[in-house]
Amino acid sequence: MTRTVMKKQRHEFLLTQIKQNPFLKDEELAKKCNVSVSTIRFDRAELGIAEYRERVKSAAVEGMGQTTVGAGDVLDLNLFHDGISVLETDNTMVFDGTDIVKGQYIYAFAENLALSVIDAKAALVKIANVKYMHEAYAGERLIAKSEVMRFDENVFVVRVVIKANMNEVFRGKFSLKVADRDISEE
Repeated sequence: MTRTVMKKQRHEFLLTQIKQNPFLKDEELAKKCNVSVSTIRFDRAELGIAEYRERVKSAAVEGMGQTTVGAGDVLDLNLFHDGISVLETDNTMVFDGTDIVKGQYIYAFAENLALSVIDAKAALVKIANVKYMHEAYAGERLIAKSEVMRFDENVFVVRVVIKANMNEVFRGKFSLKVADRDISEE
């Protein structure tokens, strides 16, 4: 087989694999194709396929339906397991006359990551046990980490911790009832 034919087949394979699972990393794709990571990166560039981080972010935004204020940027997402997101705070998020970020933005940031990690088109928060541990200030970068603790039927329990400058700002446990599909069918 010529290199051109092999490359064309690899490109078709890459497109199929990423369409089926946009969360495949370059290293995983390289193993599947039996080529180097740099070859995969060149192939992605030729095909116009975004890098892993951008694919995850795009999938998370699509899963939420739209980008909302306080949604943050998803950096890493392992569906039904865990995720990491970042939110850059600014002066539009603060209480009047202060530089303290309103709790509604922090809560929305946490809830959006919890929804993203369970890949739900529609989910209701049945119970939310939240604690605001420390103030967050305009200009700070908030980093949220989520973890799916357990699920039973259509209910997921997701823990989210948000930090700013290594200080815990928020801690929450969300019980989310998925309304868009039956988990037992997976």
